[in-house]
Amino acid sequence: MSVRKVEVEELRRPRQIGLDDSDSDGKSESGSGEDSDAEEELLREQRYRAKMLQARNKYGPEDEKTITKSLRLVGCLIGQYKLNETEAILDDIMPICKKKGGKPYIKAIQSRAFCLFKQYKFKEALVIFHEQHQLVGESAALYENMAHTYNSIGDYDSAAKYFTKAMDLLGQGSYGKKGGILLGLGIVKERQGSPADALPFLQQALRHYKDDSGSDDGTSLIAKAHMSVGQCHENLGNLPEATTHIKDAARIFKKTVGGSSPLTANALGVLGRLLIAQNKFDEAEPLVLEALELEANKDAFHPDTVWRLLNTLKEIWTEHKKPLNLPEVHSKCKRYAAPIHRAKERIEELNLDSDPKSEKGTVAVIFKTAGELFMLAGMYAEAKPYILRALSLLEGIPDFDCSVLIQSCNSSLNFLRAESP
Repeated sequence: MSVRKVEVEELRRPRQIGLDDSDSDGKSESGSGEDSDAEEELLREQRYRAKMLQARNKYGPEDEKTITKSLRLVGCLIGQYKLNETEAILDDIMPICKKKGGKPYIKAIQSRAFCLFKQYKFKEALVIFHEQHQLVGESAALYENMAHTYNSIGDYDSAAKYFTKAMDLLGQGSYGKKGGILLGLGIVKERQGSPADALPFLQQALRHYKDDSGSDDGTSLIAKAHMSVGQCHENLGNLPEATTHIKDAARIFKKTVGGSSPLTANALGVLGRLLIAQNKFDEAEPLVLEALELEANKDAFHPDTVWRLLNTLKEIWTEHKKPLNLPEVHSKCKRYAAPIHRAKERIEELNLDSDPKSEKGTVAVIFKTAGELFMLAGMYAEAKPYILRALSLLEGIPDFDCSVLIQSCNSSLNFLRAESP
């Protein structure tokens, strides 16, 4: 039986990605979830997991009740960025869902697409969204999700096309969310180089989310809109206005999705960047460190983001405008050791420094910058193996001129040999 003939309205109401992830340059991106409180989400997760295990024990792994409860837990986990467990559950149930077809399979592949998106595997997610489109037909929500994904791979023309289609379908009564479409259209215009044209769309999305919630800080969607409005102001050079919006976003994220969420991490990193641009180094430094600690531990480890945060911390000390007290610098920079070691562990766990498909250049500059931060901390014995590893990786990159970086590594090694022969 064709899935198109399954008379379930829910299949035409796909769960939306929304705008709750980051891409490689720190811009707010798409994700799922319209949560209200971080503690409530954790309690909901515990309930869903208990019900899934109970159904599995009572009915068996292939029973429809077990699959339904498994997918409900998956949705909750995706909203909290617990992507490793999400992936494991989907791997377990996907063959069963595919065999059953219909509603279970649609929900399973939709969840897979959301998970891939949050793992920065945008092209793989897009393939699945197109499969979903073939199975259930058009809807505003599905077109919005496809548009956010096209946006993330830099295909802005396709993104604009699908956002426009989504808005048209929404006007015809198709299920979807106006706020997400407005936000997406604004982000596309900004990325096409027109932040002044983008800002009204983003501001309209923020107002829409506040009106829809009946509050100024009730959902993470409001925070996501603040992020986009704030970063658009940043592009326009309105740094105080941008800072106000990003501070609001960080506060709302902590309230709605918790202090350990990648959404919170992204907001803190952006806030730190804005404060540095206004020479507020002392206020920025702990925020950037907190963002680094969160990024080093999140399921979807993103090397480029980790490098940017490490480099920002280095620039705080190397481009500081006031005279520096060396013992204070040593003391402050020693606080970076734990997240640096954790980032190294994640790189090794994921084989990012040996996988030919990975971006070795990014991994190399992570090790280089980490080593330089250890030098700023006066931890010369810790610094040396990081610089050596960076040098080894840089020398193995054939398709990019790394001579300046290699020279810098050699200079650092000469200094380290003199300090700790």
